[in-house]
Amino acid sequence: MADVKFVKPKNINGHFVKIKCRDCGNVQVVFARPSSTVTCNICGATIAKPTGGILATSGEVVEVL
Repeated sequence: MADVKFVKPKNINGHFVKIKCRDCGNVQVVFARPSSTVTCNICGATIAKPTGGILATSGEVVEVL
């Protein structure tokens, strides 16, 4: 399994974000400040991790809600 890079997106002012999974392309709504790891509902890949503040994501932020 290759190392997946997680980054903190900038300019997230909303409470929820739509994130696109880099493995399967599924788009799902995620809380911007999660307290646990978020996995894709389709393929089970980790798409977001908690950092003590804004999430760190391995996918693409599609929209801020």
